[in-house]
Amino acid sequence: MSEYILSIEPVRKGGKLRPLNVHTTPGTVVQSIVTAYAEKMKLDPNRIYLTIPTKPKAKKLNYDLSLEANGIKFDSDGSFVVKVKDLGPQISWRLVYVIEYFGGIFIPAIFYFFVYDPHSMTRVQIACFWMLLLHFFKREYETLFVHQFSLSTMPFAYVFRNSAHYWILGALNISFAIFSQNNYTSGWKKWFFHVAEPSDLSLFSLVAFWVIAQQSNYRTHVILSELRSDGSKERKIPFGFGFDMVSFPNYFYESMGWLSFAMLNNNWSSWLFWIVGTGQMYIWAVKKHNRYRKDFGERYPKNRKAMFPYLL
Repeated sequence: MSEYILSIEPVRKGGKLRPLNVHTTPGTVVQSIVTAYAEKMKLDPNRIYLTIPTKPKAKKLNYDLSLEANGIKFDSDGSFVVKVKDLGPQISWRLVYVIEYFGGIFIPAIFYFFVYDPHSMTRVQIACFWMLLLHFFKREYETLFVHQFSLSTMPFAYVFRNSAHYWILGALNISFAIFSQNNYTSGWKKWFFHVAEPSDLSLFSLVAFWVIAQQSNYRTHVILSELRSDGSKERKIPFGFGFDMVSFPNYFYESMGWLSFAMLNNNWSSWLFWIVGTGQMYIWAVKKHNRYRKDFGERYPKNRKAMFPYLL
């Protein structure tokens, strides 16, 4: 049979999506079907989410591959059914990151210059302020000029979820706690607004360690970006500068940077941010590490850990 029919059925009834039968071939690239369907529905193609109804849960189609390469086998009558879902209004990944990291710049600046008195800041508070700003300016630069994104957009609603970590748990929480006057002698305020007063050697050492972690994190991002410098979305194995020991040294260096920041001011807000952030990065690292092993098989270095060298 030379002609095949792909039946596209909405996951939920109602809304802007309608059922549609598409005449196609096993070698047709899925992206072309998505684009054609979106045009029929008068929607942004990035909102279209196609899945194969498998168990225990539906499997998302790889839009860069053909129907056949996605494992679709047409029935004897030459038909196959896929499910479609509307992901809603979209926003670019790059813009989401710009918004996320912007909170880490303007929120500390507001607290440092307008909520509290910048002239009464201790040397540790001054150091922490500039560490926060430089870290997030670095993140903004990487977002605009370094990172390569495999997906162009994400659902608009995600911008609020993603920003909460940096805007609230990070910038707001930390700025409120560590830039206050540090002269409380008793009660909860002594603990809540506590900022350490390390020796000159300790301060210099921790700031130097932070700088090394930031530079190392930046270098790993450049290596990852260079893997897709040709515009390809193909996943490749990174090597060098920490990648020979762990799959995600960028997460490791990020964690070490925030660890030095927390050790410098020794405030509960910084430790909380470090614990939550490191925990989340470790979960991501393990998930992606296992995917590396599954996708590359014997080609993937067996001695690599997920995030922490020689440990985890």
